[in-house]
Amino acid sequence: MKKGLAEVPGIKCGTALAGIKKTEKPVNRSDLLVVVTDEPSEFAAVFTRNDIKAAPVKVSMEISGKVSGIIANSGNANACTGERGIADALEMSKLTSQLTGKGKFLVASTGVIGEPMPMERVRNGIAEAVKNLGKAKGEKPALAIMTTDTFPKLSFKEGNGFVIGGIAKGAGMIDPAMATMLSFVATDAKVSKGLLQKALKEAVEVSFNAITVDGDMSTNDCVFLLSTGKSSKEITEENYGEFKEALTAVLKDLAYQIVKDGEGATKVARVLVEKAKTKEQAKAVARKIALSPLVKTALFGCDPNWGRIAAAAGAAMVGVDEEKLEIYIGNYLLFKGERADYREEEVFRYMKENDEILIRVVLNQGSESFEYLTCDLTYDYVRINAEYRT
Repeated sequence: MKKGLAEVPGIKCGTALAGIKKTEKPVNRSDLLVVVTDEPSEFAAVFTRNDIKAAPVKVSMEISGKVSGIIANSGNANACTGERGIADALEMSKLTSQLTGKGKFLVASTGVIGEPMPMERVRNGIAEAVKNLGKAKGEKPALAIMTTDTFPKLSFKEGNGFVIGGIAKGAGMIDPAMATMLSFVATDAKVSKGLLQKALKEAVEVSFNAITVDGDMSTNDCVFLLSTGKSSKEITEENYGEFKEALTAVLKDLAYQIVKDGEGATKVARVLVEKAKTKEQAKAVARKIALSPLVKTALFGCDPNWGRIAAAAGAAMVGVDEEKLEIYIGNYLLFKGERADYREEEVFRYMKENDEILIRVVLNQGSESFEYLTCDLTYDYVRINAEYRT
C-alpha cells in the first residue's frame, strides 16, 4: 500500500460518500474527508492570493492556535456563496469538533463555484466519516478530495527520526499564487508554529508555486501542514534544513503528480531556465514559457518550434538578450543567437517517444536558475471543462 497522509503517526482519516455533487453523471467515490490528530497540533497554512476567496478559505484564514484536524469536501467549492457560505463553512468545522469531541478544525472545499452547499448531505457525510475514522488509509483520503483528477495523489518521506506524508488534488484550474488546489500534509516531528510556517512557505515557492496546467487560479487553493509531535524528533534552527528538504521533496512529488494529471494532458514539460542574472528573472522567463498556449500546443504536437519558446522568453520582459540566448529541447541545441544546426526529425522523435520533455533555456547573463513544470494543451482539456458541471 502506498503511504500518504494517513500513515503519519498521530493522524486518523475517515471518509464518506455524501453525494455532494448532484449531476447526470453520478459520483461513486467518497467526497468527504475528516482528518483528526490525536492531540491538538501546531499547523501552518498557505492560501490562494485570488481576490475572490471561497468561504472555507476565509474561515480557515481566521483560525489561530492549535487545531485538531481538517474537514474537507469535493463536489462543491462553497465559493461566491455570500453569508450563507461562511455560515456553512463554520458549521462544517463546529460539527466536526462536536462529533469528534476535539478542538478546532480547518475547512477546505473544492468543486463547482456558486452553488450553495447541500448541508443536509454534508452533515450526514461528516457523521459517517467520523464513524469511519482510522479506516481511510493509503489512497482513500486522496480519493475523497478528487474532482476531475484521474488518479489520487499522495507522497510520503522518511527523514532522520521523523516522517512527512501528504495528499493533494488538482488537475485543472492550476496556476496558483500560493499552492495548488488542495493539499494536506502532516509530520510527526515536533515543530514550532514559526518554523512550520517558514518551512511551508519556502517549500511551496519551489513546488506548488512553480507549476501550471492552464493559467487559471482557483478561489479555493490551500495547503495545510500539521505537526502531530508523535516523534521524539524536535526541529530547531540547527536541523531546520533537513526538515525543509524532506518537506520540499514531498511537495515537489505532489506538484509533479498534479501536472502529470493535468486535464487531458499527455506530456509533462520541465522548463529549466539557467544562467540568469537573478532568481526572479529565471522564474519570470520559466513561468512565461510554461504558460504559453502556443508552447503547450507544440508540446502536444511534438513540434520542436523553438520560435515559440524564444518569443515567450522575450515576452517576460525581464531583459533577455537574444544574442546570448540558447534554447534546448532535451539535449538538442535549437537556437544560439540564431538557428542552430540540428535535425528536426530527431527532436520530433525525442518529443514523440517521451512523456516528459525538457525545455532548457540558457540566458548566459548570470548564475541563477529556476524550474517550472507545465503540461501540454490537448483537445481533451476543452472537452473536460466544457462538461464540468454536467
